[in-house]
Amino acid sequence: MFTLGFDVAKNYHDVALANANGTLKQRWHIANTMPAVVNLLKDVKAKHPKLCVGCKATGIYHYTVLQACLQLSIPCRLINPLTTKQFTSSTIRGRKTDADDALSIARLVMRGEGITVTSSLLSPARDYARLATKISQHVHALKLEARYLSDRGLPIDPIFVTSIDNLESLCKRLRNQALGYVDKRSYDLLTSLTGIGPAIAVSLAAEINDIHRFKTAKQLVAYAGLDPRVRQSGTVLHRNTKLTKRGSAELRHSLFLAANIARQHDKQLKAYYQKKRLEGRTYTEATVATARKVCDRVFAVLTRGTPYVKST
Repeated sequence: MFTLGFDVAKNYHDVALANANGTLKQRWHIANTMPAVVNLLKDVKAKHPKLCVGCKATGIYHYTVLQACLQLSIPCRLINPLTTKQFTSSTIRGRKTDADDALSIARLVMRGEGITVTSSLLSPARDYARLATKISQHVHALKLEARYLSDRGLPIDPIFVTSIDNLESLCKRLRNQALGYVDKRSYDLLTSLTGIGPAIAVSLAAEINDIHRFKTAKQLVAYAGLDPRVRQSGTVLHRNTKLTKRGSAELRHSLFLAANIARQHDKQLKAYYQKKRLEGRTYTEATVATARKVCDRVFAVLTRGTPYVKST
C-alpha cells in the first residue's frame, strides 16, 4: 500500500508519496487546481492501485483534493492540523517545511489518522448555516444599537428598520437552503430536544454532519470544544480550567444557546444549572456545563435514532 500526502496551500500543493514502511518515494509541487490534482492522482493510481490519499484541513484550500479523490474513487483521509503539528514536534529535529509536512501526512495516513472523506463532508449545508448565523449575530447587534438610539429619543431612519427585516428574511432563506442538504431524520430528532428549535437544529445538523464520526459523546463534546483543559503535575490535578475551544466554534455556540433555553424549560437541566450556580459557578460556567449535558442528549438521540422523551 502507498500513501500520498498533500500539504495544501492557496496556490500550490506539496505532495509526497510514501510506501508501507513510510519511506519517501517521490515528491511533487503542483498547482492547487482540479486538473493538476486529478492528473497527478491518475498517474500515481496507475502505478500504485492500492493508493490512499491524505491531506491537512486548511480552510477551503483542501477542497480540490477531496473533490478529486471522490471523483476518482480514491480513499482519502482528512487530517487535523494539530495532529501534523504534534507529529512534527515529536521528531528528533522537529524540522518543518511544506515538503516535510506532506511526508508527515502520508505517514499519518498509514497509521490510520484522520477521518474518512465522504460526499456528505463536502455538503454546502454548513456554509449556508454558518452564513445565516453570522448575519443573525450582526442583526442582533444592530437591534441593540437601535434600542440604544430609541432610549435616547433619537429618530431611526425607516430604511434601517427595512434593512433589518430584509436581513432576517435572508437568514430564514439561508437556513432553508441548509435544511435542503442536511439529513431530515437528524433534523427531526434534534427538534425533539428541549431548547433546540428549527434554527439551532439546522446549525447542529450541519456542523455534526454524520454522527457516526464520533464513537462516544465525549468525542462530540471535544469536537465542540466544550471539554476543559486538564492540568496535572505530580499528585496535583487541576480540573476547573478553561475550555479547550478546539473544533467547531459554531457547534459550541449553538449548544450554548440551546442550553440557555433548555435550562429555563427542562426540569432536569434547570436543577443541574441551579446546582452549578449554588456551587459558585458564574452564569457562563454553569451554562457551559449545561451545554455539555445538552450535547450528551444530542449524541444519544442521533445514535439511537429515536426522539427524546421528556421525563415527567
